[in-house]
Amino acid sequence: MRMNRSLVPLLGLLVAGCADHPLEAPSASADEIGPHVSAARSGPPLHATVEFGRNELGTAFFPPGEHDASFHAKDAIRPRAIVIAAGGTVDFVIAPFHKPALYQPGVEPEDIDLALIEGSGAPFPFPPVINDPDGRIARGDLNLGAPVVWSRTFEEPGRYLVICEVLPHFTGGKMYAWVVVK
Repeated sequence: MRMNRSLVPLLGLLVAGCADHPLEAPSASADEIGPHVSAARSGPPLHATVEFGRNELGTAFFPPGEHDASFHAKDAIRPRAIVIAAGGTVDFVIAPFHKPALYQPGVEPEDIDLALIEGSGAPFPFPPVINDPDGRIARGDLNLGAPVVWSRTFEEPGRYLVICEVLPHFTGGKMYAWVVVK
């Protein structure tokens, strides 16, 4: 392929002009960029807050026949995946009738032994509760009152499973989440 000789000087000027003005990333403050982008540039945060159930969503289970099947709205962990930096803390805001448990990296939801339960199985406030200690590193109390905060600090990198130990929440509502520590 031959180049037109009259374009050679023009191409030289273009290259020389670019050398005088190197490409630079535009500067912008964190406010102009937005919190999600600035967090990505600086790495995972050291703190996160997670909703562990939300009691005000949906309708009540009682009286029978009036529930609108909003089980998944009430009995969920939001967000379902949390990413924090090693040494960071997650505050789980535990709604009434939930019981958190934290498992070591490598434990999957299907590893939880559902035959290991405690509780009378009587109607609320005493639902059957999972008590599988294999790989469990922390366990909260069954919350029977106003929302409470259950804080956990994560020193080691890994993917940690967090579940609600209330049996129907875990089995029917798939109430579990992941804390990814980087």
